[in-house]
Amino acid sequence: MSGMKICKAYYEYNDEIDALFIHNKKDYIYDSSIELDHDIILDYDHDGIPVAIELLNTSKIFKVPKNSLKSIDNVHVYVKITEKSIFLELNFEVCLNNKKQNCFFDSLKSNNVSLPTIEVKIA
Repeated sequence: MSGMKICKAYYEYNDEIDALFIHNKKDYIYDSSIELDHDIILDYDHDGIPVAIELLNTSKIFKVPKNSLKSIDNVHVYVKITEKSIFLELNFEVCLNNKKQNCFFDSLKSNNVSLPTIEVKIA
């Protein structure tokens, strides 16, 4: 397994379609996507390296109002791909009623697309 890649997190939230897009590079060559869970999509580049996470219906997934997702803090994404599985852990904070609230999601899926083994942290 390659060493862990640590990348800076960039994100955009679109409240019209309730979608959060978190990516680790400003520019990358998109190759394909895999749906990890309902409305959670992992994008990877031409080398099979995870580069972005798309969350559709974000406010419903995390049970928070859409307006709270306009400014999120402390975004942390961890992706571990092994020969057999793809593990995703996503964590960020939103402000609700002047208090920080943690939003957390994790998913484990079979690596049936033969992505290379790698660990990536986007923060």
